[in-house]
Order: sequence, then C-alpha cells, then structure tokens
Amino acid sequence: MKNDKLKFMGEYPVALGIVRLALPAMLGMAVQMLYNLTDTYFIGQTNNPLIVAGISLASPLFFIVQALGNLFAVGSASLVSRQLGAGKLREARETSSVAFYTTLASGLLLTVLLLAFKDRVLGGVGTSAGTFSHANDYFTILAWFTVPMAANIAMAGLLRSEGATLHATVGMSIGLVVNVVLDPIFILGLHMDAAGAAWATVIGHLSSTAYYLWHFVARRSLLSVAPGDFRPSAAVYAETFKIGAPSALSQVVMSGSMLLSNLVASGFGGILEEGGDILVAGIGVYMRVGGLCLSLLMGLTMGYQPFAGFNYGAGKYRRLIRGMAATTLYATGLACAFALLFRFFGREMIRFFINDDATVAAGNMLLQALVWAMPFVGLQLTLTVTFQALGKSVSAMIITLGRQCLFYIPLLFALPRLFGVAGFVFAQPAADVLTTAIAALLSIKLLRMLRGLARGQDELTRSGGPEGDAGAIADGLAGEPTRGQDEPTGA
Repeated sequence: MKNDKLKFMGEYPVALGIVRLALPAMLGMAVQMLYNLTDTYFIGQTNNPLIVAGISLASPLFFIVQALGNLFAVGSASLVSRQLGAGKLREARETSSVAFYTTLASGLLLTVLLLAFKDRVLGGVGTSAGTFSHANDYFTILAWFTVPMAANIAMAGLLRSEGATLHATVGMSIGLVVNVVLDPIFILGLHMDAAGAAWATVIGHLSSTAYYLWHFVARRSLLSVAPGDFRPSAAVYAETFKIGAPSALSQVVMSGSMLLSNLVASGFGGILEEGGDILVAGIGVYMRVGGLCLSLLMGLTMGYQPFAGFNYGAGKYRRLIRGMAATTLYATGLACAFALLFRFFGREMIRFFINDDATVAAGNMLLQALVWAMPFVGLQLTLTVTFQALGKSVSAMIITLGRQCLFYIPLLFALPRLFGVAGFVFAQPAADVLTTAIAALLSIKLLRMLRGLARGQDELTRSGGPEGDAGAIADGLAGEPTRGQDEPTGA
C-alpha cells in the first residue's frame, strides 16, 4: 500500500492536495518567523531602540546559517521528492542521511569562521557606539550554536520533501513555545537584553532539533539520518548543490544586501532628525512585520514544492501544471490580502512591537512601500519553487540571485542618490517587481515543455502504450529524464 503521505502529492485532488500540504508548511514558516517577532516584541518592551538596532545589525549575519541549512533543505529535498515520485525509497533514504551529516560537518566549520571574524564583521556592518555591545552579545551566542540551528532547518526541509509538513511544523512549534516562555524571563525578568533574546532563541532551536532527531530515530519517517545510510556520492552532491546552491547563495547575498541596507540607512543621520540608528531600528521591526507575510507565502510554496517534484518524477505533467496554477492563485490572493492589511493598519502593527514614535514612523514608511510590490510576490515565489523542484537550477538561480544582485543592490545605491530617503524605501519593492517580470519570462519555456510532455503522454496512452510511462516522450520532446534520474543543469 502506498504511504498516505505520498497520496496527497500523487492522487489527491490537486487544489485540496496543495492546501493539505501547504497549511502545515505555512504554519511552520509562521512559527519560524515568530521566533524573530517574539524577540523583537520583548526587546521592544524595553523601549530602547538601540537594542532593537543592535539585533537588527547582527541578524543578517545569520542568513549565512540559514543558507547552510537551506542548501540541504532545498537541494536535497528536491532530489528526495523526485526519488520518492520515481519509487526509489532506498536512494531517498541515502540522500537524506548524506544531507544530515554533511550539514553537521559544514556547520562546525561555519562556527569557527563566524567566531574568528566576529569583531571584524561587526565593526563593518554599521554598528555605532550605542549598538555595538548589543549586536556583539546577540551574534556571539548564536554563533556558538550554528550546528544545531543549521541541522534544524535541514531536517525540517527533509520532512517536507516526503509530504510530512505537519511533523515539520510540530518541531518548529515546540521551539517557538520554548522561546516565548523564555524571552520575557531572560529579557525583562533577568534584564539580559540582547543576550537574553539570543539564549531564548538558541534553546528553542535545540528543542526543535531534539524533536526532529527523535522523529527520524524512531523511524516515523520514510527517510533516514542513520549512519548506515550515509553513502555519499558525486551524483548526490552534484544534484543537491545544483538546486541547493542557488538558494543558499541567495541567502548569503540577502545577508549582504541587508548589511548594505543597514549601512546606507545609518548614513541618513544628517537627514533624519533622530539619527541613522533610528532608521536601522525601523528596518528591524519592518523586516519582522513584512517578513510574516513573506514567511506565509514561502510556506505555501514550500508545501507545493514536494507536490511539484513528486509529480514531475512520476511523469504526471498535467497534474503538475494544475498545481502550479492553483498555487499561483493562492499565493497571489494571500499577498493582496496582506497588502491591504499593511496599507490600513501598518502603523499599528509596527507600534505593537515598540512604542517609540520615530521608530514607528520609519518602520511604517518602509511597510507602505512594500504594499506596492506585494501583488507580484506570489507569482515570483511560485515560479522559483517550481524551478527548484524540477531541478532547473539555472532558472532558479537567475530568479533567486537576480532579486538581490541584479536589481536590489544596484537600486539601493542608485535610487537614494536620485530621491534620497524615498529612493532607499522603494529600492526593494522595485527589485521585486522587476524580478517577477524575469521569472514570468523564464516560465514560458518551462510551460511549453510541460505541455509538450503532457500531449505526448496523451498520444502514447491513446495508442495503447503504458499510461504514465513518459521516458521516451521526455527524450524526444525535452531531452530530459522524468523519473528522478540526474537531469541537465540548464533550464
């Protein structure tokens, strides 16, 4: 009997199947975002914008840790989904074990690098005399726990790859509850400020990691983290890095762009009466509020990702096309709903986290600019995840890196020169709109290929050939294998 987790991806009605997979993933991403929201809320209760700014300056550095986890949460998960769709359970178990142990080894190396260059990095990201100590406390504590934090992200991605999005969410929720309980104790009760936020976050992540390990060790998963299944191979690493590297590199570039954003913001001290640190604090709160919407959208598309990879691996191309359309509709509707929420209640949402008029004004200014880009983000994320799930690394890389490298960073320096603070505020929304346009153009070739495969499959079925056997059709129409074999790098 086919595992129930796989039925949602291969047999359940498309629209409902995606909802079933996406809701737990959306909840999981919301939980992950709530880690930051919780820290920001309780730090904000100190009504000290310098602490908020210090954490905001240190936080982008940990996109590097997320990048390491996402290298396998995206790259290995894409391969695992296609292997499961092709019925290759043993290979999927080996892939997951390789992903787990490689994450641990890489995390240890990253810990050494972060601590070795800590002072030099913090001195170059725009910290001031008032924010350095807070940024240093937050950064140092989290750096020591890079390994379990990266493993946490990787294991959650592996669980989603087999359709176990609910279990991935349960693990995140455990960590959130621990974080919510400890934040007020450490930050307000013990007056540990930024260090308290860091310790609460670390202990929360350790709790989630322990749950995921138990889930795998107790064999509640189709996949494995057992040492006996650790069989590294060039093919597995090549396929993992082909898809995961663009996503990881995107996180690194995002970290760099946020650091540059904070540097540019800190330079507006002569324009804003309260100084550049206030704008940095406003960015910190804005990132949390706006990030909640983006996290839900990412959760929706992450729930769709195993659906896309599984059906591509199984040769169910029409089902894949319908899933892509349904996910685009869901994501766009959700993004528009948040755009309206931000438009009319943005100031109140910012003030919920910190009751400082200058910080609220700065955060709301950024949030109102984001409103203009929100209707485009749903399509952008859906197409990005589709390319990742299908192993189209070049197209995925163009979109994920294009958003920051191709558009945002150049606009970040060009627009403020032309329009001052307004140019800074609208740099990211403009980059999102341009990136979505590029993604839409790239998707034209993909849709033509999928429709061609589907038509060829229909002709084979009508001629009496085996239904779903699309290997010969794929070779003729696209030159690409369809059942989980290694695929060409090009889009």
